[in-house]
Amino acid sequence: MVSIVIPFYERLEYLRRCLDSLKACCNDFDEIIVADDGSSEVTVMQLKELIGNYPFPVKYVSQPRYGFRVAAARNNGVRYAQGEYLIFLDSDFLVFPDTIKQHLSLAKPKRFVAAHCKYLTEEQTRIFFRSNVSSRLIENLYKESSNREIIKQHRRFIKRTILMRLHLAGPDKQSLGGHFSIYRKDFEYINGYDENFVGWGGEDEDLGIRLIKAGIYGRSAILHARALHLWHPRELGDKHWKEGPNIRYFKRKDVPFFCENGLKKSVAAGTST
Repeated sequence: MVSIVIPFYERLEYLRRCLDSLKACCNDFDEIIVADDGSSEVTVMQLKELIGNYPFPVKYVSQPRYGFRVAAARNNGVRYAQGEYLIFLDSDFLVFPDTIKQHLSLAKPKRFVAAHCKYLTEEQTRIFFRSNVSSRLIENLYKESSNREIIKQHRRFIKRTILMRLHLAGPDKQSLGGHFSIYRKDFEYINGYDENFVGWGGEDEDLGIRLIKAGIYGRSAILHARALHLWHPRELGDKHWKEGPNIRYFKRKDVPFFCENGLKKSVAAGTST
């Protein structure tokens, strides 16, 4: 069983477009978990109406809003997911008809699959929101920008993975931007995301480092598991998160692969519907 976990906060129209794009590959997964980070009551009401319109199961789970807690939201989504294989997307992503298949084609125990995305401009996103979601439109938007950065990311990922497996580079060379997938057992082995990351940035990098420390190395789907990132105003620290509140904790010494404040707790936080 395959579960897709999507963290969410307030941007309902972005999530709508993300879910619409997933219609084209709905035979490749079993459920979607929308993990809300404490959206308003109005948004939650509208969201619950929205998710009933899709031809695949969409489960809504939530947690209280105590600052930006995407690490905790993703963990909360996993707690309610049924799948033995997990795919993590963001609510501002558009996927292609074969994106999920590309993840699954590389799935392997003790490995995770990493992918990337192309970023739409403000104008491209504005055009997209005025149109109906279609695979053809998504394909055309993808082709409008160069593959140069995607190829660069793929080659860099392969090189770093080889060096890390040969112990010629440390685990700090691993990163997990974009979207990725992993067997649930491997995610549980490191106790998921570290929920001490509150505020923007650091949680993906920390997860990547701990995966490598646990001997769980990456496989690149960067060239083939394609996605588009819809434009929106940048959050504080979006690009320069190392200037934000999480950097001191991120740089702590002797980080173990198993985080204490992670997926498994005595009582799972949040509610579901």
